[in-house]
Amino acid sequence: MNLDLLKEKPFYLNEEDINWVKETYQSLSLDEKVGQIFLPLCSNPTMENLQTYLDMKVTGVCRMAGAPLNLLRNSAKVLQEKSKVPLFLTGDLEFGSFGKISGGTEYQTQLGVSATGKPEIAGKMGTMAAREGKCAGFNWSFTPVVDISYNYFSSITSGRSFGSDPERVLTMAREYVKGMQQNGMAACAKHWPGDGVDARDQHLVTTINSLDMTTWRKTYGKIYQALIDDGVKTIMSAHITLPAYNKEKDPKVKPEDIKPATISKELNINLLREELGFNGVIISDATGMAGLTSQGPREEIFPMVIQNGCDIFLFSVEDDIDFAILKNAAKTGKITPDRLAEAVLRVLGLKASLGLHKMKEAGNFLPAEEEMRLIMNCDQHQEWSQQCLERSITLVKDTQEIIPINPKKHQRVLIIQSDPIPFITAPENLKVGKFLEKEGLAVTYLEENTTVDQDLYDLVIYLLNQKEFFGTGDFRIPWAKIHKNMMGSMRRYWWEIPTIMISFGNPWHLYDAPRVKTYINAYSDVEGVQREVVQMLLGKKPFKGINPVDPFCGLFDARL
Repeated sequence: MNLDLLKEKPFYLNEEDINWVKETYQSLSLDEKVGQIFLPLCSNPTMENLQTYLDMKVTGVCRMAGAPLNLLRNSAKVLQEKSKVPLFLTGDLEFGSFGKISGGTEYQTQLGVSATGKPEIAGKMGTMAAREGKCAGFNWSFTPVVDISYNYFSSITSGRSFGSDPERVLTMAREYVKGMQQNGMAACAKHWPGDGVDARDQHLVTTINSLDMTTWRKTYGKIYQALIDDGVKTIMSAHITLPAYNKEKDPKVKPEDIKPATISKELNINLLREELGFNGVIISDATGMAGLTSQGPREEIFPMVIQNGCDIFLFSVEDDIDFAILKNAAKTGKITPDRLAEAVLRVLGLKASLGLHKMKEAGNFLPAEEEMRLIMNCDQHQEWSQQCLERSITLVKDTQEIIPINPKKHQRVLIIQSDPIPFITAPENLKVGKFLEKEGLAVTYLEENTTVDQDLYDLVIYLLNQKEFFGTGDFRIPWAKIHKNMMGSMRRYWWEIPTIMISFGNPWHLYDAPRVKTYINAYSDVEGVQREVVQMLLGKKPFKGINPVDPFCGLFDARL
């Protein structure tokens, strides 16, 4: 690799930095070079687990943002102090209820941010993620999601995207990346070459971006090109195919030769590097996902991740075995010396561009405790969060004109709510009922034997918390669960009792409930969102959110 490329976008290294890259590279053994392209997940950063990764000399570690803050800080300190080469400490800093730094500021999901219609609020999202993430030792966030939410049934994009309008996605993403990278953290545009067309989940199956290339270049291509021009440092290559590009290059291409981006030279090298001009680091999506592992034996496909254009191999099925697969591939030429060298040099270039080598020399990877307390959940961040929450919540329709609800007229409220989602929500997560009780309303929760009758209740409120999450496959309304039995799944109460449906996740529930007369998209279930929803239900605050997707799903009766 020509090291002069590291002087260019998005690295912008000076001669001193390039010398560090060169000298560090020359000091690495083959094992250490393989380590620089291997980034595992450490969901439980105990000392024993951390030492295992230090012994493997990995390029970095991905940690869960919601882990206790002291655990994140301590693990960052240990890892950085004991590593020969400074480490990437990565995570999905996506906010909402799953991607918030423990002890940090509440904020909307990307879709909720987009609903504000204010790009500067996306910029503040990136700024906060960087500032608070750095307090926990993070230096690289696998955000923003720049997928386009074209498919109502996708259980992956939804609230994680900036919506279904490519121009809005681009505008929001540019501000987000700027806010994050100007505050010293690497951003990562994902999921290349673009999710949101296929309804399926690449955790479970290789998915397809089925757009023709003219349309792709005007949408996804335009988004990635602009972010590359702006200097986004990294892009995540996903287990998604783009058949139109393979057919454009070779009209006679065989179906078996159409590979997901993770192992596609055509998508990573020809399209992303050569056509779009991306010079930064390409990281694979998680390699244990079925979208990749369903393509063939690990011994065959894992070396292809690096050989066909990715610079970093993300996560693994089994760390020691998969590391050995990559090491053996480097020895036998399945990963060629030139390709390995290029990947490692770009990885080191990214570390230098973040100043990690200088931080290691100075021993200042983490803000001091006093500085951290001035940043985490500070007044400015809380103010930004409040601005976002107040502008995001969207009254999609109210054809019965029930809002604002009248505490006297609608005194007796029956709440029907979805069950918590494993791993990401707790049973007590939905607190709307408690907030309504504080406002003087009498709240009852639907149980299996609850009688639903207009003589007993003045208002029914659905609280739906179906979020996108890997492996779920579907996040539509689980009627039988929320109505407590199979026969109840066929009941619809809005013709008997005034009904309001509120979604704290999936913005497309009108697909399953088109005739409900009042519907609200809140986008996130963080406590601040729930408080704001109650204030807006009571008319104490106005709804200001603008639909970032078509919540009516193209259905004529959903508008009734």
